[in-house]
Amino acid sequence: MTVIGAEQTPTLEASPAPQPKVPLVERRITGIVAPLVAVGILIGSWEIAGRFVNPVLISSPQEVASDFWGQFSRGTVTSALGISLRELYIGLVAGVVAGIFFGVLMGRYRILNSVFSPFVNAANATPLNVLIPLFLVWIGIGAKARILFILLITMFPVLLNTAAGMQNVSRGYVEVGKTLGMSERQLLRKVILPGAVPYIFAGIRIGTALAVIGMIVGEIELSNVGVGYLLNFYGSGFQTGDLLALVFLSAIIGVCNVGIVRAVQSRLFAWTLASR
Repeated sequence: MTVIGAEQTPTLEASPAPQPKVPLVERRITGIVAPLVAVGILIGSWEIAGRFVNPVLISSPQEVASDFWGQFSRGTVTSALGISLRELYIGLVAGVVAGIFFGVLMGRYRILNSVFSPFVNAANATPLNVLIPLFLVWIGIGAKARILFILLITMFPVLLNTAAGMQNVSRGYVEVGKTLGMSERQLLRKVILPGAVPYIFAGIRIGTALAVIGMIVGEIELSNVGVGYLLNFYGSGFQTGDLLALVFLSAIIGVCNVGIVRAVQSRLFAWTLASR
């Protein structure tokens, strides 16, 4: 019942809490705009510098782009790129498979790790360029020598990261698996390998980037074909525009390869990125 004349208490509506402002450096748009601005500043500075510096030392971005397009339109780089990519991916896949295989063995079985670890560490610390004269003696100048060089330069980071991942899997998980009656194969497939996946992909990303270096170095030293040979040819002829165009092409290949590895990881092993 309402009492006439009684003082009514005003009802206060709760105002929505103010949303915290996201710092500018953490906004998504900043992550897109900032790199574009940096690239624009770099290209603009490069264009200005190219007008005052000797073209033998550096070409302007316009000249590099023109030379880049000219190499493809003339077909100069097309056949060389096909040879380079074929050898790159054969050596890369073989190196990744070999690295994971031997990494699993060394990471899981202590006796194998004790026997082979000194040799693996010594081989990894040795610059692989010193093996090029041996490749010339043993295999000669050809695709086999270049693929072997790519395989070796790819294998060691994958192997070491895989072994480290196998050894850093929580012992508690392994003991729980043993308590549940899992066999050695089941432990590897369901417990240890999944726990080592982030380490394995870290090694694959490093190996993928190094494989491009191995491709270029192998073609410079062990062939007269491929992108590496063209780099050597243009460099010796002081054709800076064509040389820089191939440098950017090599960088694009490396970036695309790492992007493919990241896409595979996010697609098939998305749970490894959940903690980021």
